[in-house]
Amino acid sequence: SLLSWVFPMRRRSVCLQSFFVVAQSFSRPVSSRFSVHFRLASPKRSFSSLRSVTAMSADKFTVALCQTPSVSSALEVSEARKVALASAKEFVEEAKKKEPGLSMVILPEMFNCPYGTKFFEPFAETVPGPGEVVNEAESPSTAFLVKLAKENSIWLIGGSISEGKEGKVYNTSLALKPDGTIVAKHRKVHLFDINVPGKITFKESDTLTAGSEITTFEGPWGTTGLAICYDVRFAELALCMRERGAKVLIYPGAFNSTTGPAHWKKLMTGRALDTQTFVVACSPAPSGIEGEYPAYGHSLVVDPWGETLVSGCV
Repeated sequence: SLLSWVFPMRRRSVCLQSFFVVAQSFSRPVSSRFSVHFRLASPKRSFSSLRSVTAMSADKFTVALCQTPSVSSALEVSEARKVALASAKEFVEEAKKKEPGLSMVILPEMFNCPYGTKFFEPFAETVPGPGEVVNEAESPSTAFLVKLAKENSIWLIGGSISEGKEGKVYNTSLALKPDGTIVAKHRKVHLFDINVPGKITFKESDTLTAGSEITTFEGPWGTTGLAICYDVRFAELALCMRERGAKVLIYPGAFNSTTGPAHWKKLMTGRALDTQTFVVACSPAPSGIEGEYPAYGHSLVVDPWGETLVSGCV
């Protein structure tokens, strides 16, 4: 059984503004109380007080999915990055304020740059991994994530960043501890190359280089798997993370308005059932601007039983 409450919205004409859901799982492979603070990019939002539930397990973790605005391609690189980082900071701080016991915050794929192959190279920066020095001049987005994790005392999944290294560009995600220490670095293994005639053509491999590593780390609730967007289509990768002991799989992603309605929820649900883990997926919000990448949104959490604990509808 699933207990959940959704906060009332002031204007139903806005599909979804912002909400909390508290959900509780019973007799599942991962027995935990799961509390989610979900924030959408919307100029109007309303909150009500949160009702409480009795935890069935001592294990509890609280996650915020920050569905930040898509980054405008009309801005110059430094300005676009500045706007994107400011937006991420605002979302994270609001999540922390609304849920003081917050365990982890997740940002979307390419949260700091426009999602498009022609933007990945100019926005590329050095992305240090665990144990490496963070130089703010070379790694402004990573330095920002380190500071954000520290200031809010949270685990942070830094969506993904365009990483430049030795003439190659990668789509890279970082996991950070509440003290700002980088504990994991994942380079997107499966690149998004697609041609749906009359709808969308996109070829990440024109610019990006694929990663080659399976990524897990020890998070606040145990072993956690980290992958990016198109990686979710490959069950083998998810099963490898589960074989390493992962109880939660996290996918920052940016599905589009063509593949999103067809496959986004199905794939996340499939991976949760395949691996008997919680699957958490965080997307940027749709921009609604013609000519920009048509992000699907619909960030969600699926439990090991295949039930959706929380989902945004924009």
